[in-house]
Amino acid sequence: MTTSDSPHSFAGRRILVVEDERLIALDVRDILEKFGCVVLGPVATVDAALQLINDENPEAAVLDVQLNGETSEPVAHALRLENRPFLVLTAYSRRHLTGALEDAPLLNKPVNERKLRVSLSDLFS
Repeated sequence: MTTSDSPHSFAGRRILVVEDERLIALDVRDILEKFGCVVLGPVATVDAALQLINDENPEAAVLDVQLNGETSEPVAHALRLENRPFLVLTAYSRRHLTGALEDAPLLNKPVNERKLRVSLSDLFS
């Protein structure tokens, strides 16, 4: 493990988690907290995510694509406007991603701790 891959390199990083599947959301939260991140959320709706972006100023985000019948694309757009990096955690393939989501780093569900660590390192490098 390199220094940039070390969980300590994420200590104090404020990460927004947007995920509507409760068990996955809790798994992502637990992994991020293990890395030393401050987790904002998890939240399961676009409105809740946008509120946290405005109120809590996350440094980055982990976004699910589909949120109870709505897409997280408005969240991705808001993050891009603030120059905040994000990655997409989804069961969908890249060809299903559109707009502000289409060129984001992509991780497939279920979450893999090692791949999440590498993706976060890439976001912050």
